[in-house]
Amino acid sequence: MAKIKRHRDKGSKKLLDNAKAQRGLDRKAHFENGGELSRWRGLHTVEADRKKKLNKKACRGRISY
Repeated sequence: MAKIKRHRDKGSKKLLDNAKAQRGLDRKAHFENGGELSRWRGLHTVEADRKKKLNKKACRGRISY
């Protein structure tokens, strides 16, 4: 079975690149200040895509205005 390649648009790629860069800077600062790896793993979070979440709710018919 062939793999399906899904291409991101340039705007979302820029956002992801910026988020990656910021995470790298946060990680560097964490370890420079004497932080531990176990603490770093617990600190970072994944942010939900609000637009995708709202679209999913609307599709399921659970949106209230």
